Amino acid sequence: MASPTWCIESPRLTISHLLPESDAHCDFMVSLYNTPEFIASIGGSPTDITTREAARKHLAGRVRETHDRFGHGIYLVSLKAGQGETRENENPLERAIPIGIVSLVRGTDPDPEKSYPVPDLGFAMLTEHMRKGYTKEACQRILRYADEELGLQQVLGLHNPDNEASYAVFKSLGFKDQGLRVLKVFGGVVGQVWTMADVDGDKLSVYGLPDEVASLGAES
Repeated sequence: MASPTWCIESPRLTISHLLPESDAHCDFMVSLYNTPEFIASIGGSPTDITTREAARKHLAGRVRETHDRFGHGIYLVSLKAGQGETRENENPLERAIPIGIVSLVRGTDPDPEKSYPVPDLGFAMLTEHMRKGYTKEACQRILRYADEELGLQQVLGLHNPDNEASYAVFKSLGFKDQGLRVLKVFGGVVGQVWTMADVDGDKLSVYGLPDEVASLGAES
């Protein structure tokens, strides 16, 4: 079960578990999942996370199941209290402000037979907190956690080929551009693929990805 006090920190941020019992977390997810940028990142169709209770069900269901099954999943990214405002012995989460999410997931289905053998890195920020370096900072911290605590030697980057912002983030993180590939776990759509660890593009089948580069319009 997710710990309400677990967190890892970067200079400006905390990364912690999303808690379905927290009304604040549920309300935040409604706000995030209904921003124009988030909707565009998932293909343009609105989500069904439009109420507090819908968000609570999502966090208690798929989000928690993914963590329980794989040991990692979607995490809350929060902005720390201002410099000089942290009180002695204070939990850094107490006054942190939720601004986004970062994730290590293996597909949309918790069934390992329908997921990738290694996670892909995902991220989303509220509109007003974009273009401030928070996404890169959160990604760098969760990748360090993945390496040092989870023992993950490979992490993928998967996104819509038209998503220039995601492309820029993965490039800035030093991921290797593997071009376009058919993503069977996501319904056979063509997506932009990155790998954290260097690997030849014709040897991606070990990660459940086709060795052949695809072209737009090649969805299966």
